[in-house]
Amino acid sequence: MLSKFWKVLRRPSAKYSLGLLLILGVAAGIVGWGGFHTVMEATNDLEFCISCHEMENTVYQEYKKTVHYSNRSGVRAICSDCHVPKEWGPKVIRKIKASAEIYHKLVGSIDTKEKFEDKRLELAQNVWATMEATDSRECRNCHSWDAMDPTKQQEKSVKQMKKGRENGETCISCHKGIAHKLPDMSQGYKAMFTELQSQAKKEEAKADTLYTIETQSFFSTQEQAAKGSRPDGRLLALTEVSVLERKDDLFKVRIDGWQQDKVGGLIYALQGKRIFSAALGKKVRDKVTIHKTELDTDTELTWHQVSLDVWIKKGKLIADRSKLWAYGKEMFNASCSVCHSVPAPDHSLANQWIGTLKAMKRFISLDKEQYRYLQKYLQFNAKDTSGGKYHG
Repeated sequence: MLSKFWKVLRRPSAKYSLGLLLILGVAAGIVGWGGFHTVMEATNDLEFCISCHEMENTVYQEYKKTVHYSNRSGVRAICSDCHVPKEWGPKVIRKIKASAEIYHKLVGSIDTKEKFEDKRLELAQNVWATMEATDSRECRNCHSWDAMDPTKQQEKSVKQMKKGRENGETCISCHKGIAHKLPDMSQGYKAMFTELQSQAKKEEAKADTLYTIETQSFFSTQEQAAKGSRPDGRLLALTEVSVLERKDDLFKVRIDGWQQDKVGGLIYALQGKRIFSAALGKKVRDKVTIHKTELDTDTELTWHQVSLDVWIKKGKLIADRSKLWAYGKEMFNASCSVCHSVPAPDHSLANQWIGTLKAMKRFISLDKEQYRYLQKYLQFNAKDTSGGKYHG
């Protein structure tokens, strides 16, 4: 059997023996494989990564100011250490995906500083999503739970790391912006709010059930609303209203909700939940209609189911509540994901979110309107409101 095999290999082809052809094929394969591997490794070099000005003039300059570039131990993590897998299969896949960057280089997607900054949030979110999907695989090339010595960490860090490990969190959940400047996290939800404003002009003329996209004034009568008189109260964002009448640029709407006994200045969305729907001036409080009264056995507080008819100006109402949820979710992620992983809204009770958010207020950069919106979004999607299913 073996002798027959060697005879086949020695058998001449038109010019050469099969054995010689096989040897040449193996040699070519080795050279080809070596060349391919050499190219793969060459594209992992720091010099290659910053060979285009898009990288050299932006993220590279930021990276040079971080501990990953210069530190007391002299260990440097370069671009590929954080962005390219070590394992062969995932590495090849990453290189194939990276080929799309050639196209963007050619068309100049981020060839100026202004273009890059406009795209920074999107680019960062793509990287973060990849790291979350792989459990921060590249971070773990250098960092691992088993190698950490808690006695050499600050007390606060020890607590946070312990909590993160117990909750199964991944590195990027808490460590964004450690090698590059954080993007303007507000870009996403601000763009979404602009879209909400545009959408409101299209939707509010058709639907009979609408939701406020931001705080707005209301009036007792059509005349007051038309003249722009002093308002009788305010509707808070994310408040549901029923349209009763349309007149020019005005709507007569009904607010349904709950009032705590002897607290006539507020209408809440749900009984026993501090989810604010409307703030009422003194002159309009006697116009509230009480439909039924109930005792909350958990708190021994009396609640009235109520409604109030008022006039408002159009331009700040939308029919699709899912877009309001999406806006709130984006604001929540953008505001809270920088320091830690974002808990699900149903992690807490509706009333608990008030205190939790207040404790975090100094760490987030939201104006009063955005802060109120975020609180209400979290309350409507809390543990005891079932994602707002009892509302609307």
